[in-house]
Amino acid sequence: MPTVVGIRFKDSGKIYYFDPGDLDLKIGEPVIVETVRGLELAKVALERRDVSEDAIVGELKPVVRRAEDADLARMAELQQYHDEALARCAEKVKEHGLPMKLVKAEYSFDGSRLTFYFTADQRVDFRQLVRDLARTFKTRIELRQIGPRDEAKMLGGIGPCGRILCCTSFLPDYARVSIKMAKDQDLPLNPSKISGVCGRLLCCLAYEHEQYLEMRSQLPKRGTWVVTPDGPGEVVGQNVLKQQILVQLASSGMIETYDLPQITLATEQVIALARERAAEGITPARSEKTERGERRMLRDEIDAFAWNDDLSLLEDEEPSVGLMIPVLPPPLESNRDPEQKPAAQPRVRQRNRNDRKEASAKQVPAKQKQPPAAKAKSPTAPSPAKQPASESPSAPTDAKRRRRRRNTGK
Repeated sequence: MPTVVGIRFKDSGKIYYFDPGDLDLKIGEPVIVETVRGLELAKVALERRDVSEDAIVGELKPVVRRAEDADLARMAELQQYHDEALARCAEKVKEHGLPMKLVKAEYSFDGSRLTFYFTADQRVDFRQLVRDLARTFKTRIELRQIGPRDEAKMLGGIGPCGRILCCTSFLPDYARVSIKMAKDQDLPLNPSKISGVCGRLLCCLAYEHEQYLEMRSQLPKRGTWVVTPDGPGEVVGQNVLKQQILVQLASSGMIETYDLPQITLATEQVIALARERAAEGITPARSEKTERGERRMLRDEIDAFAWNDDLSLLEDEEPSVGLMIPVLPPPLESNRDPEQKPAAQPRVRQRNRNDRKEASAKQVPAKQKQPPAAKAKSPTAPSPAKQPASESPSAPTDAKRRRRRRNTGK
């Protein structure tokens, strides 16, 4: 098993394994290590230990030596040029008109590389900008696009709790946070309340999420009925941290708060009493109507509401459902035979509409689209009864002709 030490390049950065060689290093001691980008200044985060081969990712780089005072002074001198380099780079970005926001500039340990970190809403083509920066600073230039969480980690700040940001002080990796965690903890779903300075969900939502789930599993869910010392009721709320529930009593409709032991004790007493009665052969009397909550009782009262006499009279005068009875004026006196029924105008309109539908479906020529009533009034138009069925392939049948005569009263 290889012997390694844990090295951290930033206070809240990830820990990487390096080969310590013959050096006996302690936690917090500055060292110079070899990386793929050259020599870097870092600190020891874990003392030497033996790890398995699976824990090592990639090639195991060595620790070159302990850092000296000259190395620390050189690094401090390079940090003095960060603000100047950032200002000159911002001017170049403005000249090229690139949609990017610079965050930080960092020099490598030997000063051979200058790295600029920026944020942008989309990918940015900065190839020409890199060439201009290389000619300006006379060194190797790197541009890295980061996200809002990385920006907050680099710049630092104070969180809503009044402490230094977790990602800046101790959090090496960003926690996976979701809205469901805020719902499980009964937090207000207000973006200003559950978001950090980076504009994303608070990382601390994931710290106690498992404990909330474990404590919530011991409480009755909302909507369930429980037995309380004051009688049965419905659970309408929970207080996970205090292990209390809010119960709406069925007898009075009031909302009361009960501890979980009170609910458990009352339920056990009811179960014990029921078992004693069952052993004695006493069965509970079944009531026609059980005690219900205030809202459900209100719904029952509305359903069983007794309509007054005026509303009942109006309801009786209404026609039955599905039967439309038009109110027609009284018939006028005439010398027409009482057995002969007058032609109803609505039926004529309905018949004409049916004729038009049949004509459009069978593609009848325009001269045959005239309604039968109009044909009967025209002196030159032949009667539908006298027209042979062989003249047109879409001629109506005898049953339809008889029904039309009966409707028109002719």
